Amino acid sequence: MFSKQSRYIIETAGLIFILLCFFGQVRADDSTRFNLGVQLGTDVGGCVPYPFRYVPETFNMYPKINLSLGGKLTFPVKEQWSLGAEVTYKTLSTSADARVKNQRFEDDGQIQYFTGSAEMNMQFTMLEFPLYAKYAFPSDNYRLLFGAYGTYVLQSKFVTLAKKGFVGTEGPDIVSIPLEPEGMEMVFSDALGRWDAGLVLGYERKIMSRFDLGLRFMWGFKDIFKPENKYFDYSMIHIRGVVVLSYTLLRI
Repeated sequence: MFSKQSRYIIETAGLIFILLCFFGQVRADDSTRFNLGVQLGTDVGGCVPYPFRYVPETFNMYPKINLSLGGKLTFPVKEQWSLGAEVTYKTLSTSADARVKNQRFEDDGQIQYFTGSAEMNMQFTMLEFPLYAKYAFPSDNYRLLFGAYGTYVLQSKFVTLAKKGFVGTEGPDIVSIPLEPEGMEMVFSDALGRWDAGLVLGYERKIMSRFDLGLRFMWGFKDIFKPENKYFDYSMIHIRGVVVLSYTLLRI
């Protein structure tokens, strides 16, 4: 059967195909035109454990604000509906600290359990390719959008530092070996995957003739780790909010 990675590709391609079929009847009239624009934005969020039951009770995230730069192309197709495609260059940086109990992880075939406090530092530099449908309310000042996105990761980093606590190999609740004062650092950067895909939902408001302000929610489909590198009992997926300011350069 299909691998996990292949299923994600098929599901994303299927969603894009459905969108294109649904809005494929283009109404050719004098008002039909391409809109080409540029946009600036920032992402707030990062990678979280999924299913959510694995999120520790004490889990604090500290996203770093980085500016993203991209371009967009939109095309009206049917009354208030239009299609949009974008390409964006962005860097996501997040740090987090957590207090965990009996955290199971596997490294080089050895299963260990950790109880204590830890810090995480993550960074992903990527090219993102959203494709979506957009509905404009009659005034054309407010719009809703939904669709899918794909991401190619250019560079990534994931480092965990276990600072204080106990670690052992015998099983849960048997973690009697204290960490050294300098803690234990684990670098997972080489095990990270090169792509991601997911869903995008958003709201957009026209603030001036050619300026739009958008808010979006993005949910990744896949684990940030490669399929052959399964360190934890759960996946780590991208979940984030996005603020975008766009400017229409050309109406063709």
